[in-house]
Amino acid sequence: MQRKTLRRWNNAVHRDLGYFFFGMTLIYALSGIIMNHFKSGDFVHPDYSKRYEQLTLALPAGGLADKAYALKSLEQVHEEKYFKSYITGTGYIQIFFTNGSLYIDLITGKAELEEKTPRYVLKEFNLLHYNNIKHWFTWFSDAYAVALILLAISGLFVLRGKNGIKWRGALLAFTGILIPVIIILLYA
Repeated sequence: MQRKTLRRWNNAVHRDLGYFFFGMTLIYALSGIIMNHFKSGDFVHPDYSKRYEQLTLALPAGGLADKAYALKSLEQVHEEKYFKSYITGTGYIQIFFTNGSLYIDLITGKAELEEKTPRYVLKEFNLLHYNNIKHWFTWFSDAYAVALILLAISGLFVLRGKNGIKWRGALLAFTGILIPVIIILLYA
């Protein structure tokens, strides 16, 4: 095969894979940025935000904190979707509902309401990034990983001359490899 034909095929593969996996690249990049920063305190959780409110609620009649008391407490904070509750041995009850929880001191009635609000779109991107869907998406994400390898290799040969792999491209590629190696050596 002639050089010109190889270059044409290389550029076509690079172009078409780039177009086809454009959406996945954006999804993985955005969710990757979010995942990088949620552990550092910028986000409590990448899939939802939290809001806290301090309240004082009625104590249980006769000191008995049961499911009926849990349901009544949720009514006071305008929540209807009871999930479950736990009574701790230290005089507290924690009541879980669909998007949060209510933590009540059974001696004082002081309570903390925690509400979670889903980060729509980002939550779905993270679902894909974590591959929580499994099944057929695993095969699609494997194909994407192989495509990234092909994009990286074919990208080395798109440009010719001093801006290509013979000079500037080689320096940038080497630097791009060297930085992660140095980080691994310093922090591993």
